[in-house]
Amino acid sequence: MALEDVVRPNAGGRSIAVAVAAVPLLFVVSGLAIRYAAFASVSEEPGFAAYARALCRWDCAWYIGISEQGYERFPIPNHSNVGRWGFFPLYPMLVAAIRIVFPFQTILVATITSIICSYAACLVAWPLLEKNMRAYVLYCAFLLSGPFSFHFTTFLTEPLFVLLTSCVFLALKRSSYLAAGISSALLSATRLVGVLVVFATVIQMFREHRQQGGSTLSFPRWVLGRPDLLVAILISPAGLFAYILFLYLTVGDGFAFLHVQRAFGRVAGNPLVFLCDGLSAVPTTGWLPTAPQWSALAAVTGLALSAVLVVRRQYGAALFCALCIILPLITNLASMVRYVVGLAPLTMLLAALLSASRLTYLAALALFLGACYFLTVAWTGGYLALV
Repeated sequence: MALEDVVRPNAGGRSIAVAVAAVPLLFVVSGLAIRYAAFASVSEEPGFAAYARALCRWDCAWYIGISEQGYERFPIPNHSNVGRWGFFPLYPMLVAAIRIVFPFQTILVATITSIICSYAACLVAWPLLEKNMRAYVLYCAFLLSGPFSFHFTTFLTEPLFVLLTSCVFLALKRSSYLAAGISSALLSATRLVGVLVVFATVIQMFREHRQQGGSTLSFPRWVLGRPDLLVAILISPAGLFAYILFLYLTVGDGFAFLHVQRAFGRVAGNPLVFLCDGLSAVPTTGWLPTAPQWSALAAVTGLALSAVLVVRRQYGAALFCALCIILPLITNLASMVRYVVGLAPLTMLLAALLSASRLTYLAALALFLGACYFLTVAWTGGYLALV
């Protein structure tokens, strides 16, 4: 369903289908070339395996551990007291399943799988971008050859999260609520905030009900009279509930994924205080913003783009993106840049805005490709803002 507009050419549309499939493939190749050049500039070890290992930074190591060894039962002698439970299981499970068929190093399998997921996410984005070729080119460039493309091409959850998020919103665009519910269930097993997409589903249902002449008060009765809608809503958090049950049976704490956050330095607080502290963390030397400033700016930018989605009457996407920013912001600013760039509705909106004129389109494309090299060097060097 998600790739229908690409794989089903109509009269005269075959060349467009080929272009839609070829554009992200082109950026897969260019992205690999740029990131490998950045890797080669700071490493003396050649080869794709060394490149894949070099890009496996921060949370990537946790996902490799889950994929190879599963979740530990605390306590384990001579191991860290920080468990893997805070990292959700779907993507490590997928990589582990693929590794059974292709028995290569985990990071190699995960890197290729991430690239495939990001490529598929681009194809799903084509109808969501209203078949705007400029916006589509920018979006593909951003994911696969852009300044943060290492997030979408290594063993992190962003590739699968973006793909499933796009599938949910494409299904909602077509009123395919059961497909949206299944994608939502998978999304909730990928990252905790994935469960929040159910609100977008309910909002789309409400909009459809109103378009059919229904009233606000009659909406609950209308939903109860539609088994497909009820199933779509009820199965949306199934991935999260399955993980809670697994943790309860194996660890004894169904909410271990929340309780372990304290070990990572995530403690609930006032998000406005975190933002103010981040913005005020001025650099002591030089002019480049500090890592807390980048994180705070990313959060502010993400919330501003969510407001633009509201102006464009994309209420479900706006609420989902805003909640996905605010929820982690309640603990601290860590990983905020990655969280914001991994929200597909925001990056699609940014691509659409930048494609409005030929000048901004070309400038953004050049900026994306150029920044890919320098930020890849920063990522391999452990720059904290990119965590």
